[in-house]
Amino acid sequence: MAKKVIPSLKPSSNKITDATTFGSFIKYKRTQAKMSIEEAASLCNINYRTYEKIEKGDDGAKLSTALYVAHMFGLKLEMDE
Repeated sequence: MAKKVIPSLKPSSNKITDATTFGSFIKYKRTQAKMSIEEAASLCNINYRTYEKIEKGDDGAKLSTALYVAHMFGLKLEMDE
């Protein structure tokens, strides 16, 4: 039997100040879609461990991959001065 996906809480701020906050937005979007990490990694065509690093805010994940995952979940990133 598949694990039940428990929705995570939406981050309290829309400001992304570090990789951990970025990862919490990714996790929020994944859990809202009721997807497991394995399903999300497959959707994004990336390795499970790479996806897991992005959600945990690990500095070892490539920026281009993290941005691609955000795009796959419909997150829009904006730059502000």
